[in-house]
Amino acid sequence: MVQVIERTLSKVPTRHPVVPDRATPLGEQQREYQLQRGLYVLERGERFAVPVDRMDTPDVYLGREFWRRDRAHGTHRVGVKFAPAQTDAHRRALAWLRDHVDDRIPHWYYLAVLGHDLHVSTFANLYGRHQHVGWADPFTQAISGPLDPTFEVAPWHPLHVARLDGESIEDWRVRGLLLNGNVPHGFEETLGLLSSGKVTAAFVSEEIDELVSTTGTEYADFDFHEVGTSSTAESNAHTALQTTSGIARATGTPTDADPIYRNVATITADTTETWQEHGIFNNSTSVAMMDRSLTGGQSVVSSDQVAYTYELTKAAEA
Repeated sequence: MVQVIERTLSKVPTRHPVVPDRATPLGEQQREYQLQRGLYVLERGERFAVPVDRMDTPDVYLGREFWRRDRAHGTHRVGVKFAPAQTDAHRRALAWLRDHVDDRIPHWYYLAVLGHDLHVSTFANLYGRHQHVGWADPFTQAISGPLDPTFEVAPWHPLHVARLDGESIEDWRVRGLLLNGNVPHGFEETLGLLSSGKVTAAFVSEEIDELVSTTGTEYADFDFHEVGTSSTAESNAHTALQTTSGIARATGTPTDADPIYRNVATITADTTETWQEHGIFNNSTSVAMMDRSLTGGQSVVSSDQVAYTYELTKAAEA
């Protein structure tokens, strides 16, 4: 029996898709190496490195199959998943049995499986896209502007003060990282599904607080995204990221996609590091945290951008 259970569990997709090269960086050292090898494209006289071993094999980088591209999802790394492992079959089956056999069947089912009845289920998924500054797409050699169209490296921006070993804005312009004034350019990588993990106990408590409050408004404020560098396993007891990056939380844009609450925010890197965790909060600086998700690692350099899409589903059960 134990072996049967183990074989079954081994076939169940993980909450965090395994992408072997997820955290392999496209950093400044690699970029300079590609430029020296002549693996770059020219855009308005500026050089943009291409992350390939040879220009005629765009899927191969660092001696292995690294990249894939399709019309629906664009350029992504090998192993990326684009949708979570989930099914609506049980709910549809229970609804049919409720309507055609006995209306008590869903209650019996949930009681047997969960130990209690179920009326609404709550689950969430996190997706991402990564803009690599100074690089061109390995398949199309195309480049584009930042994911956040309002972002530019203005003269007063802190990136001027602390950027890649003290380089200045002019250093960036000379090295071809900027086009059209102070707007960083690069290529967009599809990260796909990053996490299908836990919603926090703190969020559950916040829901209860809002239901009994006559003045509460914070339930409508879960719009703030933050990234961190800790790969500590997820726990629904967490109330904050384990190691924050220090980057101010980005304000996301909420969308009503009933039964999904969708929120999208773009975070801009201010140094070279690897983002391992993502959180969504109802406040720009403090609690409460709805969800902490491991992301598999996004290796970023200064002015890289990652757009995170968080989807919370509230599904009515049969």
